[in-house]
Amino acid sequence: MRVCADLNIWCAAILADGHGRRGTASQTIVDGLRAGRSERGEMALVISWGMLQRLGGVLERDLDFPRTAAATLIDAIAGYARLGPSLSLGGIGVIPIHDPEDRHVLETAWAGAADFLVTADVGGFAHKEARVMLEGRILRLERAGRALVVAHPFNFAAWLRGDSQPGVEE
Repeated sequence: MRVCADLNIWCAAILADGHGRRGTASQTIVDGLRAGRSERGEMALVISWGMLQRLGGVLERDLDFPRTAAATLIDAIAGYARLGPSLSLGGIGVIPIHDPEDRHVLETAWAGAADFLVTADVGGFAHKEARVMLEGRILRLERAGRALVVAHPFNFAAWLRGDSQPGVEE
Protein backbone atom coordinates (compact mmCIF):
# COMPACT_ATOMS: atom_id res chain seq x y z
CA MET A 1 0.00 0.00 0.00
CA ARG A 2 1.17 3.50 -0.80
CA VAL A 3 0.72 6.03 2.01
CA CYS A 4 1.07 9.81 1.95
CA ALA A 5 1.49 10.96 5.55
CA ASP A 6 0.68 14.62 6.13
CA LEU A 7 3.18 16.67 8.10
CA ASN A 8 1.00 16.60 11.23
CA ILE A 9 1.59 12.82 11.38
CA TRP A 10 5.38 13.21 11.36
CA CYS A 11 5.25 16.03 13.94
CA ALA A 12 2.96 14.07 16.28
CA ALA A 13 5.21 11.01 16.08
CA ILE A 14 8.33 13.10 16.75
CA LEU A 15 6.69 14.81 19.73
CA ALA A 16 5.47 11.48 21.13
CA ASP A 17 8.98 10.03 20.76
CA GLY A 18 10.41 13.05 22.58
CA HIS A 19 7.99 12.56 25.47
CA GLY A 20 8.83 8.87 25.75
CA ARG A 21 5.41 7.69 24.58
CA ARG A 22 4.98 4.47 22.63
CA GLY A 23 2.26 3.09 20.42
CA THR A 24 0.43 6.30 19.53
CA ALA A 25 -1.48 6.37 16.25
CA SER A 26 1.11 8.58 14.57
CA GLN A 27 3.99 6.45 15.86
CA THR A 28 2.26 3.33 14.54
CA ILE A 29 1.95 4.90 11.09
CA VAL A 30 5.51 6.27 11.01
CA ASP A 31 6.92 2.98 12.33
CA GLY A 32 5.17 1.15 9.49
CA LEU A 33 6.55 3.60 6.94
CA ARG A 34 10.07 3.27 8.38
CA ALA A 35 9.90 -0.52 8.35
CA GLY A 36 8.11 -0.67 5.01
CA ARG A 37 5.38 -2.89 6.42
CA SER A 38 2.59 -3.30 8.95
CA GLU A 39 0.24 -6.07 10.01
CA ARG A 40 -1.73 -5.23 6.82
CA GLY A 41 1.26 -5.78 4.54
CA GLU A 42 3.89 -3.73 2.77
CA MET A 43 3.82 0.06 3.17
CA ALA A 44 5.55 2.61 0.97
CA LEU A 45 5.85 6.35 1.56
CA VAL A 46 4.62 8.96 -0.91
CA ILE A 47 5.99 12.44 -0.13
CA SER A 48 7.25 15.53 -1.97
CA TRP A 49 10.34 17.65 -1.62
CA GLY A 50 8.04 20.57 -0.76
CA MET A 51 6.52 18.61 2.13
CA LEU A 52 10.00 17.70 3.38
CA GLN A 53 11.16 21.31 3.20
CA ARG A 54 8.08 22.45 5.13
CA LEU A 55 8.66 19.76 7.76
CA GLY A 56 12.29 20.85 8.13
CA GLY A 57 11.13 24.42 8.75
CA VAL A 58 8.56 23.29 11.34
CA LEU A 59 11.19 21.19 13.12
CA GLU A 60 13.59 24.11 13.36
CA ARG A 61 11.17 26.99 13.95
CA ASP A 62 8.38 25.41 16.00
CA LEU A 63 10.01 22.40 17.66
CA ASP A 64 13.45 23.97 18.27
CA PHE A 65 15.42 21.26 16.48
CA PRO A 66 19.00 22.22 15.68
CA ARG A 67 19.44 22.67 11.92
CA THR A 68 21.71 19.61 11.60
CA ALA A 69 19.28 17.37 13.52
CA ALA A 70 16.36 18.55 11.38
CA ALA A 71 18.38 17.96 8.19
CA THR A 72 19.34 14.46 9.35
CA LEU A 73 15.71 13.58 10.05
CA ILE A 74 14.56 14.98 6.69
CA ASP A 75 17.26 12.96 4.92
CA ALA A 76 16.06 9.82 6.72
CA ILE A 77 12.44 10.42 5.70
CA ALA A 78 13.51 11.08 2.10
CA GLY A 79 15.34 7.75 2.27
CA TYR A 80 12.12 5.93 3.20
CA ALA A 81 10.48 7.39 0.10
CA ARG A 82 13.39 6.43 -2.14
CA LEU A 83 12.84 2.82 -1.08
CA GLY A 84 9.14 3.10 -1.87
CA PRO A 85 7.16 4.42 -4.77
CA SER A 86 7.51 8.17 -4.78
CA LEU A 87 9.54 11.19 -3.83
CA SER A 88 8.06 13.83 -6.10
CA LEU A 89 8.40 17.50 -6.77
CA GLY A 90 4.78 17.85 -5.72
CA GLY A 91 1.51 19.10 -7.07
CA ILE A 92 0.71 21.78 -9.57
CA GLY A 93 -2.17 23.60 -7.89
CA VAL A 94 -5.21 22.42 -9.82
CA ILE A 95 -7.26 20.49 -7.25
CA PRO A 96 -10.11 22.66 -5.92
CA ILE A 97 -9.40 22.91 -2.19
CA HIS A 98 -8.70 26.23 -0.52
CA ASP A 99 -5.61 25.67 1.63
CA PRO A 100 -2.51 25.66 -0.61
CA GLU A 101 -0.58 23.34 1.74
CA ASP A 102 -3.43 20.82 1.83
CA ARG A 103 -3.74 21.08 -1.96
CA HIS A 104 -0.01 20.36 -2.33
CA VAL A 105 -0.29 17.29 -0.07
CA LEU A 106 -3.35 16.01 -1.93
CA GLU A 107 -1.71 16.52 -5.32
CA THR A 108 1.41 14.75 -4.06
CA ALA A 109 -0.76 11.82 -2.97
CA TRP A 110 -2.41 11.67 -6.41
CA ALA A 111 0.89 12.08 -8.27
CA GLY A 112 2.46 9.28 -6.23
CA ALA A 113 -0.55 6.96 -6.75
CA ALA A 114 -1.11 6.78 -2.98
CA ASP A 115 -3.82 4.50 -1.70
CA PHE A 116 -4.11 6.46 1.54
CA LEU A 117 -3.53 10.03 2.66
CA VAL A 118 -3.31 10.13 6.45
CA THR A 119 -3.93 13.45 8.19
CA ALA A 120 -5.32 14.85 11.43
CA ASP A 121 -7.08 17.46 9.23
CA VAL A 122 -9.42 15.22 7.22
CA GLY A 123 -11.89 18.11 6.79
CA GLY A 124 -9.24 20.17 5.02
CA PHE A 125 -9.29 17.66 2.17
CA ALA A 126 -13.05 17.60 1.66
CA HIS A 127 -14.35 18.99 -1.59
CA LYS A 128 -17.37 18.40 -3.79
CA GLU A 129 -15.99 15.13 -5.19
CA ALA A 130 -15.29 13.61 -1.76
CA ARG A 131 -17.49 10.82 -0.46
CA VAL A 132 -17.78 10.90 3.34
CA MET A 133 -17.33 7.41 4.75
CA LEU A 134 -17.09 8.43 8.42
CA GLU A 135 -17.81 12.06 9.28
CA GLY A 136 -14.62 13.97 10.06
CA ARG A 137 -12.57 10.76 9.94
CA ILE A 138 -12.59 9.04 6.54
CA LEU A 139 -13.17 10.37 3.02
CA ARG A 140 -13.00 8.53 -0.27
CA LEU A 141 -11.88 10.41 -3.37
CA GLU A 142 -11.90 9.07 -6.91
CA ARG A 143 -10.08 10.41 -9.94
CA ALA A 144 -9.36 8.80 -13.31
CA GLY A 145 -10.48 5.41 -12.05
CA ARG A 146 -8.29 5.48 -8.93
CA ALA A 147 -9.43 5.75 -5.34
CA LEU A 148 -7.69 7.61 -2.54
CA VAL A 149 -8.81 7.20 1.06
CA VAL A 150 -8.18 10.22 3.31
CA ALA A 151 -8.12 8.94 6.87
CA HIS A 152 -7.59 10.32 10.36
CA PRO A 153 -4.52 8.80 12.05
CA PHE A 154 -6.62 7.18 14.81
CA ASN A 155 -8.71 5.33 12.23
CA PHE A 156 -5.82 4.45 9.95
CA ALA A 157 -3.64 3.17 12.81
CA ALA A 158 -6.54 1.10 14.11
CA TRP A 159 -6.94 -0.38 10.63
CA LEU A 160 -3.19 -1.09 10.42
CA ARG A 161 -3.51 -2.96 13.72
CA GLY A 162 -6.29 -5.14 12.27
CA ASP A 163 -9.52 -3.34 13.18
CA SER A 164 -12.21 -2.82 10.56
CA GLN A 165 -12.76 0.77 9.43
CA PRO A 166 -15.64 1.93 7.18
CA GLY A 167 -14.45 3.03 3.76
CA VAL A 168 -10.86 1.92 4.22
CA GLU A 169 -11.35 -1.64 3.00
CA GLU A 170 -13.47 -1.00 -0.13
